[in-house]
This record gives sequence, structure tokens and C-alpha cells, in this order.
Amino acid sequence: MSHWITPRDVENGIDDLPSISITTQNNLRAKRKLTYTKIGTKVVYKKEWILDYLNSNIRKAYPKTKHAI
Repeated sequence: MSHWITPRDVENGIDDLPSISITTQNNLRAKRKLTYTKIGTKVVYKKEWILDYLNSNIRKAYPKTKHAI
């Protein structure tokens, strides 16, 4: 069973997650890009939801190419 993670936990980068600021979390929730639930007025996440967001935003790195002059 997974445990709930608070926005403060995410900001502090617990469980080997990268830290995501509270402001960024707020923006991601408002844009419906980060899954969350509310218990009363408290926002919480499952670790899987944070990982889903991070994995959905992986960008492929391409090497720089030299331009012909």
C-alpha cells in the first residue's frame, strides 16, 4: 500500500524524488498536469502520480549539429 506525500514532502525531495517547488506544484495542479487528491483541505499525492508526471515530460536530447557556412 502506498503512502500519501504532501506538497511539502515533494518540495523537500523525499523518496529520491527531485524537489518541485510549492508554486510549481500549484501551477501544475491548476493546469491539470499533476494528479492529486484532497483530504478535506489538504492536498496529497501518491508517489506514482509524481513519477507519472516526471516520466511524461522526458525530452529527448539531440546533439548539436554544425551549420554549413
